[in-house]
Amino acid sequence: MEKVMEALREGRPVALFPYGDRVLLWVEHPGGQKGALGLTEAFLLGEKRRFPSLAAEFPALDWFERALWERGFEPVGHPGLKPLRRHDLPYTFREFPLLHEVPVGPVHAGIIEPGHFRFSVLGERIVNLEIRLGYQHRGLLSLMPGKGAEAALLLVERAGSEPVAHAMAFAEAWERALGWEAPSRAQYLRRAALELERAFGHLGHLAGLFTDIGYAYGATQVGRIRALLQGELDRLTGHRYGRNFLRVGGVWREGQPDLEAIASYREELARLLPRLLKNPQVLDRMRYVGEVRRAEALALGFVGPTARASGVGRDLRQDDPLYPDFTPVVRQGGDVLSRAQVYAEESLKALDYAHFFLRHLPAGPLALDAPLGEGEALARVEAGRGEVVWFVRVEAGKVVMAEGVDPSFKNWRALELAVRGEGLPDFPLCNKSFDLSYAGSDL
Repeated sequence: MEKVMEALREGRPVALFPYGDRVLLWVEHPGGQKGALGLTEAFLLGEKRRFPSLAAEFPALDWFERALWERGFEPVGHPGLKPLRRHDLPYTFREFPLLHEVPVGPVHAGIIEPGHFRFSVLGERIVNLEIRLGYQHRGLLSLMPGKGAEAALLLVERAGSEPVAHAMAFAEAWERALGWEAPSRAQYLRRAALELERAFGHLGHLAGLFTDIGYAYGATQVGRIRALLQGELDRLTGHRYGRNFLRVGGVWREGQPDLEAIASYREELARLLPRLLKNPQVLDRMRYVGEVRRAEALALGFVGPTARASGVGRDLRQDDPLYPDFTPVVRQGGDVLSRAQVYAEESLKALDYAHFFLRHLPAGPLALDAPLGEGEALARVEAGRGEVVWFVRVEAGKVVMAEGVDPSFKNWRALELAVRGEGLPDFPLCNKSFDLSYAGSDL
């Protein structure tokens, strides 16, 4: 255990999931040679479905351990076990004497996903928020064993709100498990689709934020360009959300997006976004609201723009040699405005890289047929909301075991922190600034 504790103190946890009657902990080590900031190490813990809890010292593992407990494992010494996804188990909300409780959800207005938010408020000031999810739990991981690559990818693409990133991580895990990789042309096409997905996703976050503060001009202009970019993703992949494009061993097709149009959208956004984010209405509503401190982001293992807006300069694209001269977008404020600024700047960089990959496609096939064999591997991809993780064990062309982690699973507690001390009417704005996936967290 000393080696595990040392690794966690020096690095950060990536995933924790069942492995037979034990659990497998993946830890990312900092440093290392250039292009290898994300060196990971796996540790097998426990036996007979019991393992020592690490959540008290490393709270980033709290939700992982609660999820394992629901699946029949016992995290010995966990400071406060509660159900995470299952609603057939008893659940007690934290109580605050003399404070008013405001329950919101799980059914919400409009078409957003279901989730329950329990506010403890003093007047209109939020003292505590407790989030209860699990309403989108589909048992997706239990459906994976026995599936071939194509059937498994159909499930993986529906694991969260970013199908290209999930499919890419799963395909890379399968390929690594068998000791091979997709051809270079497919690698470039995958990354082009990933960056287009990131750009239109970030613009969706921004349009939602502008809508929440009543800034109709900003929401309309950003939403217009977002829809046009989604059309380019459709032209590349054959699907407006990029589904059914990736396969194990490469990609299924190569569409013809309009590179000149992508470049023109990028130029328009470069002129538009800075002006929108400096609007007095935006500054008044977003600045100093919903702050998450860097120490909190590190302790709770937040990822993606949630972490980078709080000063944590980590992006898995730093490790990818196909991204030339990549540097992460980082802000220090940790507030709604900082997250909006990260979305804006990352949107521009995403379009730069999408254009780069499509203009520099190497010659070669789109895919190679997967060899038969057996093996297991983990792969990570930087999606729009943060790192997507997939682990797969393959035998004779079928999934024996698969485990996935959506970035929203790691980031929901950031919302609980962000709203403390804020007025209750600021909750929708804080929530939209993270714009997390309920289904991705629930799987």
